[in-house]
Amino acid sequence: MPKSSRLTRMMDHGPGHPLAWIVWSVPAFFFLYEYILRILPGIIEHTLEREFAVNESQIGGALGMYYFAYAPMQLVVGILLDRYGSRILLAGAAVLCAIGMVVFPMSSTEFGLAGSRFLVGFGSSFAFIGAIYVAMVWFPARQVPLLTGLTAGLGFGIGIVGELFAHDLLGKPPAWRSASLVLSIVGMLIAVGMLIVVPKRPAWYLDRTGTRERQTIRGAASGLLKVMARPQIWLISLGCALLYLPLPLAANWGPRSISELLGRPDEVSSQLFAWFYLGIAIGCPLVGWLNGRIGRARPILLLGGLATSASLILLATTGSPAGPSDVEWLSGTLLLTMGLATSSYVLGYPMAADLSPDDANGSAIAFVNFVAMMIAFGFVWLFGVAVDAFASAGGRLSAPDPDDFRSTLLWAAGLIGLSMLILAPVRSRPPRAG
Repeated sequence: MPKSSRLTRMMDHGPGHPLAWIVWSVPAFFFLYEYILRILPGIIEHTLEREFAVNESQIGGALGMYYFAYAPMQLVVGILLDRYGSRILLAGAAVLCAIGMVVFPMSSTEFGLAGSRFLVGFGSSFAFIGAIYVAMVWFPARQVPLLTGLTAGLGFGIGIVGELFAHDLLGKPPAWRSASLVLSIVGMLIAVGMLIVVPKRPAWYLDRTGTRERQTIRGAASGLLKVMARPQIWLISLGCALLYLPLPLAANWGPRSISELLGRPDEVSSQLFAWFYLGIAIGCPLVGWLNGRIGRARPILLLGGLATSASLILLATTGSPAGPSDVEWLSGTLLLTMGLATSSYVLGYPMAADLSPDDANGSAIAFVNFVAMMIAFGFVWLFGVAVDAFASAGGRLSAPDPDDFRSTLLWAAGLIGLSMLILAPVRSRPPRAG
């Protein structure tokens, strides 16, 4: 953290001090790191299936343990952030991620793999919400949608590097065990950085939200109950959860699906998915900026749902036998478009916070993420189940073929399309002044 005098000036300044960008940058980097941990299994999914001798349903269940830990923790994360602030909580969460990445290479069964993903998911559950919470503390309300978009854009932008260069960095066969140990060291360094750079919440924030007077967990939990009692926040949460589905798809099943559809090697399909992450990295700050300009999130979310669903439908049918022989460029374009459209989901966080009590902002954004991750957990598992079910129905018990992945992707596109129906009744309003 800057020298004491500079810290004092920042604490006395109110929201929007230039040094607030430094404070926000460390939690934002934690989310970037967390997303590397999230997408790593998807990049080496074929390798994990071979080494652990499991099928699509089993690997989907093991990898889905990340979301099984991540999703329920969102309710707890929001309460804890509202009560205690972000500094110590985010540092401890980074340590948990590091421990999970030590367990990962030590695993020899699918149960060990599932345990590792559970630990990583538990620690990761603090990253995105924590970064947004820090932005809500140290920045004016009008800047929060932009900061939310920047946080997501920075984190998901690492997917570009992961998909383009992961196979080169990991080697053949992938040296994922040694890479996991390196990532565990990075997690410990992030924890130290969090303790050094992120200060305690300033007095003016505690006074504004009434947090100074509320000293019990029960009081913080009451904020979550207020959030859950608002139907509009439920609609936002469910709609954005469906709009979010391409992200767990990309992290766990995307490269494998594209490899099957296009008949390309894993390396090529992973590199194609870099276009999706490029779309996310550009789109998240872009929609945050656009929301700040027009003051309404709902039209952007509805357009995002339509474009995401349409892009996935086109992507699923691009690799059909009747399609063009060279479709990599078209697939890349569709993935870029899908990433840009999917990024609109980030507007649900500040939108829900704006509709919640001032002393429950952390609980509001965490509740949105809780619903998204619960649905993501079920989706990761159901995707593998659906692939196996389509294969079984077609008499292909030994191995699924491209048509099975195509049918499952079309099913996923239908789920995403439902987001428009859910979000249509939502009333959005401009961010509060401040």
